Amino acid sequence: MNMYAVPNPGIPGCPPGLEYLTQVDQLLIKQKVELVEALVGFESNNKYEVRNTVGQNVFYAVEENDCLNRQCCGPLRPFSIHILDNFGQEVITVTRPLKCMSCFFPCCLQELEVQAPPGNPVGYVIQQWHPFSPKFIVANEHNEPVLKIHGPFCGWSCLPEVDFEVGSTKHPHR
Repeated sequence: MNMYAVPNPGIPGCPPGLEYLTQVDQLLIKQKVELVEALVGFESNNKYEVRNTVGQNVFYAVEENDCLNRQCCGPLRPFSIHILDNFGQEVITVTRPLKCMSCFFPCCLQELEVQAPPGNPVGYVIQQWHPFSPKFIVANEHNEPVLKIHGPFCGWSCLPEVDFEVGSTKHPHR
């Protein structure tokens, strides 16, 4: 009997811990709202559950930033999000610097850097200017566009779920 474990070679080109993503075409992200935050309006670090289409948790995400930025900068605040697998291992880090975005000043649009594993940049999400709806480009590690994301009109919804359409950059209809 062999007493040594055979290392898992993984999937070529797939960062460790993200092999599951090659098997799914949709993930649902649900924010966990803290009761104290909901009652008193004091912003805390956001936490999210990333689920598959049958509702199973496949990843957890935790925002990291400081109290001053959360209270003063609101949704424009800088942050890091640590995405953990079900074993508590960090598999992705997403970082966003502070940008003072405005539809009147499109020179400071949002940009995220995605690292997988943490410390290894694998891509970027770059906001594209649009007066009424959020639009983004997903770029690879060389900043070459690979996907586009189009959000809802005015970037918000009164519904509990907000859909963002992800599509190819090769279709010029949007």
